[in-house]
Amino acid sequence: MVYRKFYIQVVIRILLMFLSGFIFLQLLNKSNLLYVQLFFVFLTVIQIYLLIDYLNKINRKLAMFFESVRTEDINVIYRNTGPKGDFDELNFQLDLLSMHFKDVVKKREEQDLYFKAVIEHVGVGVFAFDSRRLIRFINSEALKIFGLSRLKNLFALDFTHKNLSEFFLKLIPGQQQLLELKNGNEMLQLAAKVTMYKIAGEELNLVSLQNIKPELDLKETETWQKMIRILTHEIMNSVSPITSLADSLSALVKKNQEPDEKMRAKLDKGLTTIKNRGEGMMEFVRKYRNLTILPLPQMVEISLFDLMNELVILFEEAFEKDKIIFEWEVEPNDLKINADREQIEQVLINLIKNSIWAVMQVETKQISVKAFHAANKRVQIEIKDSGTGLSDDLLDKIFIPFFTTRSDGSGIGLSLSRQIMLMHGGSISAHSYNGNGAMFVLIFGNSHN
Repeated sequence: MVYRKFYIQVVIRILLMFLSGFIFLQLLNKSNLLYVQLFFVFLTVIQIYLLIDYLNKINRKLAMFFESVRTEDINVIYRNTGPKGDFDELNFQLDLLSMHFKDVVKKREEQDLYFKAVIEHVGVGVFAFDSRRLIRFINSEALKIFGLSRLKNLFALDFTHKNLSEFFLKLIPGQQQLLELKNGNEMLQLAAKVTMYKIAGEELNLVSLQNIKPELDLKETETWQKMIRILTHEIMNSVSPITSLADSLSALVKKNQEPDEKMRAKLDKGLTTIKNRGEGMMEFVRKYRNLTILPLPQMVEISLFDLMNELVILFEEAFEKDKIIFEWEVEPNDLKINADREQIEQVLINLIKNSIWAVMQVETKQISVKAFHAANKRVQIEIKDSGTGLSDDLLDKIFIPFFTTRSDGSGIGLSLSRQIMLMHGGSISAHSYNGNGAMFVLIFGNSHN
């Protein structure tokens, strides 16, 4: 019913074609009407051609429509501006579809402009490259970071920054890596991350570069301020008694020009005290020096299952003596990491020793160590204890060098552990559970399974 005029036209053309063919057959045996026969043959052929051409109008319109969709030529109009034709309904429907695609394209372009504006607005460098290392898009912040006005190929970065393209090619999705980049006279410290995604079956690498130098400088300043306060406190605690004692000994010598045995004993005792305090200060400085000259890690493949077995043997006597329940688990058993064995072993020893000290203050003494793959595929080790936990104020300070809550503590264990984890491309964090113990979490950057 929608295309009734089209159906009528087709039926009429077919009837006329059969009529002319029928007349030609009736005149076929009459030799004196040769020209009439040829006329009807010609008429039949013309009608067949016109019918085919009429039907092909639909194909041509559909072909034109599909081509306009393919090329996104959304300005094609199919309806006739003159009198009504045979395909008005088809033209109307095609125009509706064309308008729909026009709206879709418009919305997509608006969305593209929106995302481009967002990418340009954020203070993060963003660029994407394909499997051929061609730059598919890059924002102005990324160009500013690289010190370039434009960038077409990833390898072009090597002309201004040596081996920079190799750094981006080696980025692992989901992992953040630090990059130091010199831009003119400024040294940038960048956090680089990559995400892989597909567009129209083509795999692209989306890289983000965030300049974290201001945040690092602020954090470094805060750390130095905290460290200076602690160093000042420790030095003043040592220097004040020495100064007071030296004044007393000086006054004693001035008062008694000829020292007797009692005076000699006082002098000897005072000088011995000064000597001991001096040695204490030298030991303090030595510990600080050791903290700042930690050697670079020698990476080897480590089986966490074997490492935990060795730690159990190391602490077995202490656990039995203090009646501590120690549990450990490595999942899967063949879980491995790339790390410096001695340094990571020292980190775990420090944390287990801290846990032993923490559980000595409670009745139920439990310590557990668990190693596994976290959701981001990185290896994670959790050390939990059933101690009294840590306050929020202590959680903020325990990684500061020389800060300690123990009377016999040096205050460098956790700070040293954090430095070791950072040198391994990982992290260490502390968590407390309102008087229900504490947990230290080690996260490693590289792993093998």
